[in-house]
Order: sequence, then C-alpha cells, then structure tokens
Amino acid sequence: NYVDRLEGLFKAILYQDLGYRFAIPRLDKDGKHSLAEVSDLLKRYGISIYCRTYDAQNRYFRIKKRQAVWAEYLLLHAGVELRNPRADPRNDQYAASHSPGWMPTPWVEKQRKNSPNLNDQPTGIDNKTSKSNSFWQAFDQAIDQLLGK
Repeated sequence: NYVDRLEGLFKAILYQDLGYRFAIPRLDKDGKHSLAEVSDLLKRYGISIYCRTYDAQNRYFRIKKRQAVWAEYLLLHAGVELRNPRADPRNDQYAASHSPGWMPTPWVEKQRKNSPNLNDQPTGIDNKTSKSNSFWQAFDQAIDQLLGK
C-alpha cells in the first residue's frame, strides 16, 4: 500500500528514526490478533504505529526504536505472537513471570487517578508541545480513517 509506505517515510523523516519493525501473523494465517487490536493496545500505552505493510503470512508495522522494548513487553504480555527478532530477549522471561492476561496499568488510567481535573494541562508540558502532540494524534487518526483502519 503506497499510502502506508508514504506515511512511514514521512514519519521516519519526522522522527529521525526508521523505527523498529514488528511482524504478527495475519488472521487468515492462524493469527490471533488483528493489526487494529495491536494498534489500539499500544495506543493505550502512548505508542503509535506507522508504516503498516503485509505479505502472504504476516502484518508488519513500525514504532519508534526507543519504544521497541516496551512495546514488545506489552505485546508479549497481551499474548500477541511476534514473528520478528526480539528487541530484548529478556521480555520472554518477563512475560512468563506473570499470570496470563496480566497487563500493566495504562498510563492514561494512571493519569486519571492522579489528576482531579482531566482538563488541566499536565505540569511540565508547555502549550506548544501539547498542541503539537494533539496535531500529530489528529493526523494519525485521519490517516487511519483514510485507510479504513
């Protein structure tokens, strides 16, 4: 899909990071999780995916390299089968050390518990950064809608 590849190129330039490539099996090839489910899971923890592609066996996506170990940790805990080399081989052990289905509390939920008023802007984030983040979130949502994801 050329739109996804163009998005990947654009974000690689924007992030100055080619990202870390994840591979999950397609649903029609005995995969248990759709790319949309994986994307929704990672978004709850503040991780956006980009450069979505596929082949006959797998669905591929990229995330920022600095988020790769954390994303892999989350995906393994959620039971997502990963077909890419591990970003951190210890993540298999970490996932096995918890009961099936256990997930860390998403940051969004932690913020709700700690903030009496969700409309208040978090401390340490200036208005420019907040506006920039909301712009890119809106951009990501528009791309997803355009692509029917």
